[in-house]
Amino acid sequence: MRKGSIFVYYGTAKGKTSLAIGRGICSLGKEQSVVMIQFMKHNSNIGETTPLKRLEPDFKVFHFEKMRYDDTEDAIKQGIANEVRNAFTFAKKILETGECDVLILNGLLDAVTEGYLTAEEVLSSLAKRTSYMDVLLTGQQVEESILLQADFVYHIVTEKESEV
Repeated sequence: MRKGSIFVYYGTAKGKTSLAIGRGICSLGKEQSVVMIQFMKHNSNIGETTPLKRLEPDFKVFHFEKMRYDDTEDAIKQGIANEVRNAFTFAKKILETGECDVLILNGLLDAVTEGYLTAEEVLSSLAKRTSYMDVLLTGQQVEESILLQADFVYHIVTEKESEV
């Protein structure tokens, strides 16, 4: 049986979600199942994730973000907190049951950076994952404690950006 790894894709440049999706698609070629959970800013990644519906049931995408209409700043923050908590509860279930071979937690690192989750609770949940599961974490920044537990770390940076 294969041993799973923890992958971290972080940085301010574009491409983290695309990289995670690409790794997920490669995993399908190895007859592995993939689950992707969107943690924050689902609407900004809609163009990347919508085509993945064609890959179901082998590649499933879940998001918990709701549309917001004229909410106050406090209501928006509370809504995001609830959505992140629901997504994380779902992720913990998948980690513990081994429901897939590859779990992509897209935007989870941003949820930690913004204070919706703690690095400690993320690490505690990762420690309970099934031994064969690969877990991919994405976000702009990453806590040092998470970096130390990762098997592979990719810092995505922009070296050149042309105006289009």
